[in-house]
Amino acid sequence: MAARFATNQVTADIDAAMTQLKDAMDQMPFAKHRFIGKFNKVTTAMGHLSVALEDVKPYLD
Repeated sequence: MAARFATNQVTADIDAAMTQLKDAMDQMPFAKHRFIGKFNKVTTAMGHLSVALEDVKPYLD
């Protein structure tokens, strides 16, 4: 069942997207300070989502 929901791929995609977002923010120092609050909110929310996905994986098998 976990394969059906592709939870492994979803968590890997979230990690890749967050890494790409961090790299993009690092390339824009002028925007980093302007968007740091929103960036922190997004990363916190995605972290909670990743943990929730990891927690439910055993129940999807």
